[in-house]
This record gives sequence, structure tokens and C-alpha cells, in this order.
Amino acid sequence: MSLPQWKGLWDWSLKYADGTGRSRFRPEDVDPEKMKWLDEALKGYMVDFGARMRDIKSMLASDTPAAAAAGAGKDQDQSAAVERAAAAGGGDVEEKEQLLEELMDIVGSIDYARDLHKIGGVPVLLELLESPAPGLRWRAAEVVATCVANNPPVQEWFLEGGVLPKLLALAAPPQPPSCRTKALLALSGLIRHFAPGLAALRAAGGLAVVAEAVAAEDRRVARKAMTTLTYMLGQRQADCEAVAGGGAGGEGQGQGQAGGVLPALAAALAAGSGAEEGEEAGGQEDSDFRQAALGVLLQLAAHPRTWAAVRDAPGLRPRLAALEAAHLALPEEAREAQAEELAAVRRLAAALAAPAAPPLQPDAVDHVSVAAFEASAGAEEMTIRVNPPPAAGAGAAGGHRGGDGGAGAADQGAGAQGGQGGAEAGAGTAVAAAEPTAAAAPLLLGPP
Repeated sequence: MSLPQWKGLWDWSLKYADGTGRSRFRPEDVDPEKMKWLDEALKGYMVDFGARMRDIKSMLASDTPAAAAAGAGKDQDQSAAVERAAAAGGGDVEEKEQLLEELMDIVGSIDYARDLHKIGGVPVLLELLESPAPGLRWRAAEVVATCVANNPPVQEWFLEGGVLPKLLALAAPPQPPSCRTKALLALSGLIRHFAPGLAALRAAGGLAVVAEAVAAEDRRVARKAMTTLTYMLGQRQADCEAVAGGGAGGEGQGQGQAGGVLPALAAALAAGSGAEEGEEAGGQEDSDFRQAALGVLLQLAAHPRTWAAVRDAPGLRPRLAALEAAHLALPEEAREAQAEELAAVRRLAAALAAPAAPPLQPDAVDHVSVAAFEASAGAEEMTIRVNPPPAAGAGAAGGHRGGDGGAGAADQGAGAQGGQGGAEAGAGTAVAAAEPTAAAAPLLLGPP
């Protein structure tokens, strides 16, 4: 629609209602031709998102490798058909990337995330997770992360559809950092508040994959791995020993990072901290990265069998002291912006200075069943307490049972994000204040 047409619509609207009195508009006084024009103009700017999702799904699925291979009945070697399909689709990768970004915006709504399954969109996304184009792989993973965030029915559908092994492969070191980050974001969304997803991830050796990613050179990968690991350890503290000792793969699942995650976590605390001689303090991004590492360390320090390993980690306690001093030397504005990190540093230091290991605390239980979620669909919101209130006189480390802010849409979206999604929250939401621990705030789930 051109600008003069918009101007005409504006003048027409002011003529019949200027907002200062009762409207003088009477439908019978309007020229039918003008009413028809107005109706068509408005329809042109109204989008049927359900129909648009079907269109996007069809365009994304039209020449995926699986679709091409299915039509290659005469080919003896099916992999050759897949390669030809990838080569043929190379010219429109950019178009598909735009379609995935549009789809991510649509499925940011819980209702449309559910509709994606109903129109058969899940298999298409699973195919794109294995696309030859990295840009399609990580965008598909981001759409998955946006769909599954705080949505138990969709988590169940994706899990049953076989998304887990594809995401684990996408989170492995041979993949580019962008793919690994989005795969970890989707894995985080798949397991958060969904016990079957967490159990399936552990059974598939996912704990080792996440623990290994903690030491990734790319900070985006490492940070998302840390926040995901913080949540996993809070849900099942028995895994703390495997993670701290380097046996995160579990029985029959291979071994995790040699020496455990402690060396990588201790190194992360020095990132842009200003604690080293001659080093300038970094900004909020560095602080968020250190908070993610502190979240894992607090979980390990809260377990009686890994507390000593954290306490005796080479150079960790002096680094905490130097980090606190660096915080106190910051300008007031920067110090206020990084107050959560300082509280976490003090809390961890207090836990490690205790004369004995803390008592074993119960695992956090925040599973939301599909039935409970469906029952709350008509309600305005669903309230779930992730952590029980701490017992009176609990130790400094015993009360920490949080997780990261998840996929929101970024990093849940994340970003989710999320969304997509998302986007994604740092581990700062997992770190309580240094003052006496209060009951955890309720987590709100449900339709927006």
C-alpha cells in the first residue's frame, strides 16, 4: 500500500472520529466501494500465522535431503541422492535461513509451538538439524529451543520424535561454536522442568557432552554448558562426583573431561576479572561468564562428596579473594551492576571456609507433568516452586539448588532464548544473595 493511500485512510478516520466526542460514523453512509477497499486493505496486513506456518514448513521440507532421497528410487546409493539434494539447495540457503527466523518469531507463542507439531513440522526441523549448511543447523536448533521452552507437551513430542541424538551430535566439538551454543540451548529447554527429558539426556551420555563443553574455547559455548550443568546438578546431585572427577560419561557411556570441570571453572573466574596484576576489569559480559562458572562451583561445593575437591582446587580460593577485592575496587555504578557476582563469590568463599562438608540436601524437583500443564491451560498462570524453603540454620552452601534462567528465547531463546529462544539468561539467576537465604521465588509457567 502506497503512502497516499495511508494518508487517505488517516483523513477518513479523523473525519468520522477525532477522539473528542461520540463517533458520527454510520455504516449506511459509507460508499460500498470505499468499504470494500478498506476491507481489502486491512486483510492485506493481517497474517494467518497458522497458514503461514504451513507454508514455511512446506518450503523448508520441499528439498530437504530426506525428501530428495525418498524420491530417488532408482539410485543405488542413497547417500549420493542426499549429496545432490544438498548441492541443489545450496542456492537458496539464505532464503531458508530467513524462513527459519520467521518461524522462530511465530513459535515464540506457546500455542503456535504446539501447532507446529500438529502440522508435521517436527520431522522437518529434525532434518534441518543435520543440514550441510551450518546456518540452517543452528537456526533449526534455535527454533527447537523456542518450541520446547517451558512447554511439557512439546518437550514430549520432540523427545519422542528423536531430537535428542541430533542435538547431542550438534553440541559436539566438531561443530562450529554457533551450532554448539544453540544445540546446548535446545538441550537445556528440552530437560528443564521435564524429568523424562533429563533422564533421557543422562542415559544418552549427555552429561559428558555438557561437562566437556564447559572447557570450550568459545565463551558462548562454555557459558551455556555451565548454566545447563548447574541445572542438571541441582536436579541430580549424585552427578556431582562424576563431573568433579572427570567420569561424567557414567557406566558404559565413556568418560568426561579429564580431571573434571574444576580446572576450566577456576580458569573462567579469571576471565576479565581484573584480579590479575596489570589486568583491567571487564564488563558485564565477563561478569555473566564468571557467574555461570560460580553457579556450577556452588553446586559442587554444596555436595558433601565434592566439597573438599572444590576447596582444594589449585588456586581457587586465592582467586576468589582477588576477585572480591577487584569488585570492591570497581566504580560504584559497575559494582552495583555486578552485585550478583560479588554475592556469589562471597557465598562460595564462605562455603569453602566451613570447618566441615555440608550435609546432603535433597534434589530439587521441578518436574511439570503434561497433565498438570494441560490442566492449567485455562488459567492465567501456573505457579511451581522449584526449590523447597531451606531448613532453619542451613549452611552457606546447603541452600543453593538453583539452575540457570534457561531457554528463552536466547538462550530461552534461548531465546527464547526464547524464546527462541530466546532468548538466554545467565547463571546470575541461579546465585542467591550472600545474606541469609530466603525461600526460592516461584517459577511461573503456562500460557502467556
